[in-house]
Amino acid sequence: MIKIPKIRSVAVNGWYICILFIFGLVSCKNSGKPNDLEKTAQLSNVIDTALIPRLVLADKFIKKNDHPISENINKFLKEQENKSNFELSGLERNDYLKVINGQVKAMIKYQDEDGRIIDPVEKEEKYYTTPCFAHSVGALVASSYINLNDDLAQRGIKALNISLTDMVNATVNGDHGDFYTWPVMLAYELYKPFVSEEQLKSWDDKIQSIKVEKLYRTYNKAEGNNWVLVHTAGEFLRAKSGFVSFDYVEKMLGIQLANFTDLGMYNEHGNPLAYDLFPRHYLSGMLQMNYTGVHAVTLKDNLWKGAWTSLFMQSPFGELPTGYRSSHHIWNEAEQSVVFEIYASAYAKLGRKKEAGAFKRAALLSLKSIKEWMREDGSGYIVKNRFPIENKHGYERYSMHTCYNMLATSMLAQAWQFSNDEVEELPSPADIGGFVLPVLEPFHKVFANAKGTYLEYETKGDKTYNPTGIIRAHINGAHPQLGPSNGLAPLFSGEGVFLATGPLWQDSDGNWVSLAEQDIESQKVEVLEENVNAVKFQITNYLGKDENQASIQETILIKEGKITVQTEFNGIKGNKRISWPMLISDGKDDVAVEITENTVKLRLHKKGVRFSIIEPQKAELKRGGTSLNHVNGIIEAIYAEFTEDTISYALEKI
Repeated sequence: MIKIPKIRSVAVNGWYICILFIFGLVSCKNSGKPNDLEKTAQLSNVIDTALIPRLVLADKFIKKNDHPISENINKFLKEQENKSNFELSGLERNDYLKVINGQVKAMIKYQDEDGRIIDPVEKEEKYYTTPCFAHSVGALVASSYINLNDDLAQRGIKALNISLTDMVNATVNGDHGDFYTWPVMLAYELYKPFVSEEQLKSWDDKIQSIKVEKLYRTYNKAEGNNWVLVHTAGEFLRAKSGFVSFDYVEKMLGIQLANFTDLGMYNEHGNPLAYDLFPRHYLSGMLQMNYTGVHAVTLKDNLWKGAWTSLFMQSPFGELPTGYRSSHHIWNEAEQSVVFEIYASAYAKLGRKKEAGAFKRAALLSLKSIKEWMREDGSGYIVKNRFPIENKHGYERYSMHTCYNMLATSMLAQAWQFSNDEVEELPSPADIGGFVLPVLEPFHKVFANAKGTYLEYETKGDKTYNPTGIIRAHINGAHPQLGPSNGLAPLFSGEGVFLATGPLWQDSDGNWVSLAEQDIESQKVEVLEENVNAVKFQITNYLGKDENQASIQETILIKEGKITVQTEFNGIKGNKRISWPMLISDGKDDVAVEITENTVKLRLHKKGVRFSIIEPQKAELKRGGTSLNHVNGIIEAIYAEFTEDTISYALEKI
């Protein structure tokens, strides 16, 4: 007899879900497929802890009504068995600890007598550095990477002590108490088996004494977005350990569920992609740690959808897509590792090796990306450029060296905690490609990938961080930052400066106008070809409210490691240009630049990219001559000028 697990999330269609699940069991039994029945029986035993919605597990492939991109997922799973040219990352679970160890050792010199980590640039403790340090060191202790008696372990305990004291007194740095509870409770659980009863009682008393209405800036607020979910996840851990009830957690989750999209993404003001995944990594951790409350079924569905969506948006170099604030920070990739390790383990637990292997691969690609941005002292360049940390180049106003390094390591500690090293690394969507993924509402992006050459298109630039047009081109085997990896918009490049890989034209007054700076009110996105060997799509940008007015049409083909773009100017007379943001320095090393009449080659760290004009051949490339600040370093525009209505150009590895 198969036991039907109780569904704890009660909704209007709750009974309908129960009926569907029971029908699924009967269908499996009648199908004569013992494997399906066996898997469903197995599912009934782990349903309260698994992160995979029960209704998607009865079949080998995902149904259309299960996920908006089910067709892409199913095509990927069919193609995954072809491992030609697939190279393992060479990384394993222990590599998370290696990065954490190097990072926290670099922080030791910044720790004061009380245990707080003092930022070397700001000369004060910044935000939630100290509790994240405590959690990161706790992972090293729990894994036996270091001994409890080691100086580093004792420094971690000291950091946890002062973090809890500041929480009780509601005196946390920068009024960022919302971000303390999650790493503090994770650290508490990791240290718990190793410390004395006296130390444990001291922690218990402090955790019990926390007044959340004083500690959390967004306590009990409907708005606040990711902040609310961060402290809600922390309260879940307090409740799980018996310090408080689950009532507040259930209330806040209920309010925040409205912020999820059909693709399972979390949206807040400005549609930032970094803060789509940020709250999801906390919520996925809650499910992994057995949240089975009122909203469990709804959360499972949203977070499972979001995990697959993130898998398809990931760059072949392991990077999170760029988009609005906090992009290009190394913690972007760390949060990917957390979510992907969780789903790798969840699928492995259910015997789904192919899915588990894809998520494991994606987690390790993220870790591999982070390892590219380590400084000599073991800490990281928190933003993907190599300027000295004192320059704060490409930083947000809230970006801090200590805080964002420790946030990244706290995330990597979670990835280690949730990792299953027995999962075999298999190709992920980032490796195979074969898809065009429009993520238009509300995130206004299109992603395309063919055999590990990848492009991100911004359909509606935000006027601050991202211009309209092609903003990322990651070419298989080339250097990701040379593609480029982002366009230019005024926050970093200066007032009025917009630059993407794309078109410009002269207006009636002779001024140059770019697609990059336009507010596009009407647009059409069409997928023309979609297979593992080639993907092709077309974006028509209408330059007025009426579709009969002037337009820019870009047809983009990715094939054989090459991105080819044909741009058509409709209803636009006079001189025209195509621009390319050319990285000339990463802040430490200059890029080697070689220009001929219609080709430019860039080389950095023994890897190169070529940008070339195909037609018209007489369109000569010229450097803009002005150095512009860019999140990845210093950029200079290069232009090709022409009068024809159509131009074709290509990006490829050299």
